[in-house]
Amino acid sequence: MLSLRDFQDSFGAAVCGAPVVAQGLQAADPIPLERRVDVYRNNVHSSLIDGLAQAFPVVLQLVGEEFFRAMAREYLRNHMPDRGTLVGFGHGFPDFLDTFPPVSSLSYLSDVARLELLWLQTYHAADEIVLTPEGVSTVPPEELPEVTFAVHPSLQVLQSAYPVLSIWQAHQPGQDPETAAIGKEGESVLLFRTDLSVFVHKIEVGGVVFVDALRSGDTLGAAASAALNVQSNFDLSQILHLLLSGGGFSRLIRS
Repeated sequence: MLSLRDFQDSFGAAVCGAPVVAQGLQAADPIPLERRVDVYRNNVHSSLIDGLAQAFPVVLQLVGEEFFRAMAREYLRNHMPDRGTLVGFGHGFPDFLDTFPPVSSLSYLSDVARLELLWLQTYHAADEIVLTPEGVSTVPPEELPEVTFAVHPSLQVLQSAYPVLSIWQAHQPGQDPETAAIGKEGESVLLFRTDLSVFVHKIEVGGVVFVDALRSGDTLGAAASAALNVQSNFDLSQILHLLLSGGGFSRLIRS
């Protein structure tokens, strides 16, 4: 007789698509065991596909519902949830799109999915104290370059070779993608959460480098230098104003 753990492992594998092993799993006639498990498997997969559709609504619009559901089913072959919550489910979807041949002509699709994933991560990020402009004003100007900022968990950035923000905005509720003016240049995006609202902003590439440097623990001066190396007209005061007014930092640390 199978232990409870072995039974759960066997049943879980069957739901994920493995052949049904009769040992420990029984079904009364006249419905075969495989057909009974198929019903459960299909229900589980359908629910997970619904979850992916809710997490990536713009990708869904771009490829159409029928294609999306077929594509999501392929994704589930090797990407079933690995924890007891659907929060964060689909974290591997953008990388999957990079290697899924049927969408190879839609080169921007995976970065659109990355933007949608970052939106979810921003929305579900942990709450922390927000650093206010008043909190920074206590630091003497000559000491600011040596200050380290702790980035708020909700702050995210994305740099793309495609106009991902324009595509994303054109497919938001109330917008008409057919009339949207979408260029061909790449776009960089910054996201943060204020209260329960996620704000999405277009920034320059220097802003992405700046935030990534701060997240890595660089001082304000070092992060600004890194940004200037990739964008000669990087505006430090502008990005600081955006981050401080939007709650992009949790605290500052003086050396």
